[in-house]
Amino acid sequence: MSSFRQGLLDGVPIALGYVPVGVTFGLVAIQQGFSIVEATLSSMLIFSGAAQFTLVGLLGAGTPVGIAWGLCLLLNTRHLLYGPSLAAQIPAPPLTVATLAHGLTDEVFAVALARLTVCPPETRVGWLSGVEVAAYGSWVGATVMGSLGGGWIITRLPLLAQALPFALPALFGVLVMPYIQTGDRGQRIGLAVAVLGAAILSWVGYPAAGILVASLAGAVIKRIL
Repeated sequence: MSSFRQGLLDGVPIALGYVPVGVTFGLVAIQQGFSIVEATLSSMLIFSGAAQFTLVGLLGAGTPVGIAWGLCLLLNTRHLLYGPSLAAQIPAPPLTVATLAHGLTDEVFAVALARLTVCPPETRVGWLSGVEVAAYGSWVGATVMGSLGGGWIITRLPLLAQALPFALPALFGVLVMPYIQTGDRGQRIGLAVAVLGAAILSWVGYPAAGILVASLAGAVIKRIL
């Protein structure tokens, strides 16, 4: 089996987890006045659930475009940590690495963090490409589904609307669990600090800063230990 096909298979859990959230985004975008094309382009070009939901909500509330985009960029500052961490493990030209960066999400990062180190270097680009294609295709496709028929689904399955917000956090937790189980003491403590710090800062009203600060703290502690 090629490394790309293996990546596609490994990306199936992510793809399945993205479906309910992507459908929800498509539905919300339409309700906020976005067209089907605009909602779909948002998923194709941004590919970040947190940023897209924030952008749609802010623009729907009349927030100036510049401010809305600025806040979305702030939400994605964690990629300044994700990117270099994975780039160091990918033996590929800068253009290839930059292309792969577009497909990087929290869930893709969690899977790649655990798998890239055990993949032969020559298979890493193909494998990561497969994972990202599975995740990206699912997210964009689910957005289209939500834009076209999300309202029909929610009307007939009202309990689904209450469960959808928990789908992505639950998926991330499941993907990170093997890393927790196989990591060394420093990795476990660093991850625990990052999760706890992000939770506390989010609880007091700083979710975006919480992700960045807690991730930095966790990385520093892991390095020290």
